[in-house]
Amino acid sequence: MSSELNPNKEESLKTHPDRVPADSPERPARTRRFQEINDAYYTLSDPTRRREYDEIRSYQEEEASPEEDIPRGGAGGFPWSTFGFGASADRDQRNSEQFGSVFEEMLREEGLAEEEGRTTTPTSRFWAIVGGVSGGALGFIVANVPGALAGAVAGNRLGAVRDAKGKSVYEVFLELPQNDRARLLRPNRPLQGTICLFDVDLTLTFPRQTVTPEMLELLSRLRHKCAIGFVGGSNLVKQQEQLGSGSVDVTSLFDFSFAENGLIAYRLGKPLTGNSFIQWLGEEKYQNLANFCLKYIADLKIPKKRGTFVEFRNGMINVSPIGRNASTEERNEFEAYDKVHNIRRDMVDAMKREFSDYGLTFSIGGQISFDIFPTGWDKTYCLRHVEAEKDISGADYKTIHFFGDKCFLGGNDYEIYSDPRTIGHAVKDPSDTMKQLQELFQL
Repeated sequence: MSSELNPNKEESLKTHPDRVPADSPERPARTRRFQEINDAYYTLSDPTRRREYDEIRSYQEEEASPEEDIPRGGAGGFPWSTFGFGASADRDQRNSEQFGSVFEEMLREEGLAEEEGRTTTPTSRFWAIVGGVSGGALGFIVANVPGALAGAVAGNRLGAVRDAKGKSVYEVFLELPQNDRARLLRPNRPLQGTICLFDVDLTLTFPRQTVTPEMLELLSRLRHKCAIGFVGGSNLVKQQEQLGSGSVDVTSLFDFSFAENGLIAYRLGKPLTGNSFIQWLGEEKYQNLANFCLKYIADLKIPKKRGTFVEFRNGMINVSPIGRNASTEERNEFEAYDKVHNIRRDMVDAMKREFSDYGLTFSIGGQISFDIFPTGWDKTYCLRHVEAEKDISGADYKTIHFFGDKCFLGGNDYEIYSDPRTIGHAVKDPSDTMKQLQELFQL
């Protein structure tokens, strides 16, 4: 393949649909762009078709009006169907073959594949890297960037394709699940060993509101530089409502997704081992805790009460004196009232006295509630997953940034904000988060 076509190789890798999740809104546009690039490659890589292209292009430029920036035609402004690939099935097959050729050439240049007759097969170095303990990180050239970290792929999956003798490296690639293919095609990130973790409410979104397109776009740009993750006290359903959408899984937008402080954890869309509050505490103690909360709230005199005062979650319980069913307006009213009358602070102090021997931590967060969980199960719990990544994929996160709004003593961001393993950034609201990210990472 001539050096003249290197940009086509690079663009083919950059625009491949598998670089984003199957449910990503980017996928249709990527598919169209990938087809256009492969159509152009098909034409320009053959001398006869290139000659015909030059002749037609020259004719169209003569016929075009001065106001037209590009000649009339099909995708990309050129009638590619002239060259005989209008049929969808033939086009898809050719796209796959051409991408496979580019993919395998990149691996050959990195010493991860070699030619055996007319087939490009994985080398021992390929299997040494891929077949490592827990599925090691596969480093290879992507878009002409040496040593790109392709991400970890489950060792059992790689073991399955490893036993398939005689298959080309591209056939091995095609046998991987789509999410794994996306990780293998992900470009190298310049800030290796760096991860940014974010609280959700008042950091990425306003409470109970959905994330803005501007925030998602900024996070996407940040993810091209380093790993990102969110860590919140709420369950994953609520975080999906705020950060994801009906067609986009929130766990596909982040490298790490930590619900309930990391007791429910996802890495690259796959669940990690969790933990259970009720198993740790026991039913009898849990009922003592729940009964105390309900009796205390029953005796409270506050402007309004709604419903769902105690919410049981996998890794904690969440207690709200006004009730989690309160509307946005009622939440705002309670927050203002609480700042004056310290409703939550006084209730937490009472519970600390009553359950001093239970080994629990009480953490005020959000507008209307506080969390109760075993000591050590605060947001720093998620750091054990981040640190474990070194043994899973080889990614050693030595620089961990955390952004949150409740970073004061007693706030539910305080422990991870002040932890010596993290660099803490206190923010006022989502716009402040965006401002700090833009300044810190030149986004």
